[in-house]
Amino acid sequence: MVFQITYSSVAKPGLSITEIEEIITEANQYNNIHDITGCLIYNNGYFLQILEGEKQLVMILINKIKLDDRHDHFTILSEGETNLRTFKEWAMAYYHDPLNAQLNSEVQEIKASLLELSNSSKKSNFALKVFWYNVKKLLTEDGYYKTTQ
Repeated sequence: MVFQITYSSVAKPGLSITEIEEIITEANQYNNIHDITGCLIYNNGYFLQILEGEKQLVMILINKIKLDDRHDHFTILSEGETNLRTFKEWAMAYYHDPLNAQLNSEVQEIKASLLELSNSSKKSNFALKVFWYNVKKLLTEDGYYKTTQ
């Protein structure tokens, strides 16, 4: 069985694109070593991520992520087990929408693809349903994740 967990969090004020790219680099290295896959979405100061792999290894990673000072308001949205990985071809996918910037065509394509997946993706378990529901909300509804900071 493959364990999946979805969480959301709020980026620390002023988090730079360089810092987000550092997160991706660190995640890819760690996840490749520990056979963890997933998808990380960043939009307007909010993170949404699903991770999948062996439960004990994923939970060790979740506990590290909780302690990362580059974000707060860490909230687990769902967790569960499935027979197959959804993101087996991705060590870590990444989408970001820079504040107050025009989306370039590549980023627009990624956003469109993620939204299409959120509408059409096979949602074989609760963790996936929660992840794709929140992807759609994060990418289409300004203010959905508003949290008191």
